[in-house]
Amino acid sequence: MATFPPGRRSHRKSRAGCLQCKRRKVKCDENQPHCRNCERHGVVCSFAGPSTVLSTPQPDFAESPVSLSGRESAGSGITAPTISVQHQTLPSLPSLAPFPTTLAVFDLELLHHYTTSTCYTLSRSPVVQTVWRDEAPCIGFSTPPVLHSLLALSALHLARSDESRRASCLAQAQMHHSTAVREMIPLVSPLARDNGAALFMFSSLTCMFSCAKPSEEGHFLVLFERGDLSDWARFFRGTKTVIHSGGEDLVNGRLAPIFTNGTFLAAAHRSPQALEQGKPYVWELQKMMQKECSTEPALRHVYQAALDELARTLGLTIKPGGMRRLETADVFRWLLDVSDDYLNLLRQEAPIALIIFAHWCASVRQIEWMWWMEGLSSRLMTQLYSVLDPKYREWLWWPQNIINEEQERAD
Repeated sequence: MATFPPGRRSHRKSRAGCLQCKRRKVKCDENQPHCRNCERHGVVCSFAGPSTVLSTPQPDFAESPVSLSGRESAGSGITAPTISVQHQTLPSLPSLAPFPTTLAVFDLELLHHYTTSTCYTLSRSPVVQTVWRDEAPCIGFSTPPVLHSLLALSALHLARSDESRRASCLAQAQMHHSTAVREMIPLVSPLARDNGAALFMFSSLTCMFSCAKPSEEGHFLVLFERGDLSDWARFFRGTKTVIHSGGEDLVNGRLAPIFTNGTFLAAAHRSPQALEQGKPYVWELQKMMQKECSTEPALRHVYQAALDELARTLGLTIKPGGMRRLETADVFRWLLDVSDDYLNLLRQEAPIALIIFAHWCASVRQIEWMWWMEGLSSRLMTQLYSVLDPKYREWLWWPQNIINEEQERAD
């Protein structure tokens, strides 16, 4: 076969072309409602309006629905196809219209990576892993924001295992995450009433994404304009609200193994032994708090409740020779159990609230064997150092020392 030297024709840039032509880097004739390039390739043109397109922006692959020849070959100039998929309506929400979408081959690869690899990293419990493998994609097929969230997390995971594709995977992860958040907003109320499983999956996957996003890709508190620690904590607490809203149908339904495992972990957290084991870690902090708040009994009560929960968490996590490897629920239960009053103090950047949060970061370090938690404790501590009054920074020595020691052992 004859070969031709690479090259491209020069042309006047189209400033108002459709998104599909811009991604394919070809000139758009700007014909509306469908440009001729999109008509020729058989894809939905962005000029058709948001009502006809599920907002799943495609990567830099051509949108040809004809061939199923596979991924783009490196340097070949052959582009990957896309497969159009018509989503079903939510069974419990018949008033919603179907969700049309176009999935690129890269998206299908991300789905395959999720079901064969990523799902097994979200828990150490085999039955919970099965739920993440089987139920999460099924829920995503009827609720597109869940599918976008799933693909976003899978893309972050794939970026870690294939350095040569890191940039494209991270870009795809951010695209799917942004799409998921945008499309979930109008669905939150009806899903809270009728499909708690979908809302729980979205909330959980988005929490994982906020932990897993690499710090070099921007501030890791990706969901909030200010990057406020209390907002980040409240977002995780939103999962608790979803569970309460879903009631028995959620807890005993298709996601039941997740909640059964959570009940087992909660029993360990509530045991008297956990509290007794954790008291030595907060003793000095408790004395300082009582001194600083000696004339404010209401404030002491708020901090004491947070310290008691922290002692239970540290008692389970900061101890040698544990009987089992920790789960994220062992650590994040503290965020679910602290009071709104404490989180308000954290929002105000009250020194004692920040110091208590820093001590919790020492427990976060214990679960960074999970890829999506890696480095989270150090990033949280960096945020704390930036807002804590320097005269209180000596109180960060203990949690920082625990984090550093664990890091040295890992290295």
